[in-house]
Amino acid sequence: MFLNQIDDEIVHLIAKEGNVVVVATIDALGIPNISPRYVMAILGNKIVFADAYRNKTFTNIKRWPKATAAIVDKVNRGGFQLKGDTEEVTDPELIAECANKLKELKFDSGPVSVWALIVK
Repeated sequence: MFLNQIDDEIVHLIAKEGNVVVVATIDALGIPNISPRYVMAILGNKIVFADAYRNKTFTNIKRWPKATAAIVDKVNRGGFQLKGDTEEVTDPELIAECANKLKELKFDSGPVSVWALIVK
């Protein structure tokens, strides 16, 4: 049981939108970066992502472990913004689940990084 959980309405919207959210981070110079990301799992107050390639998002969160995820409700022209801290995922079972999901999504390689947004 998690003390803080992401609201069911948000979880349902993420699923409805194909598990794709837009993640925003900043680089060392304060320049923003946004990128679509596939949600691998939602565990309590954590949204788990896996990256098949090294990218700006992961580089940015290694330097400044904060991010924002935007969930867009295209039909109703609304959505939600979730902010929080990030952490690298080290649980081997969760990493294996993410690797399997990447294969299902037709990525040739396993995850280079698995990380979570801890929603505040």
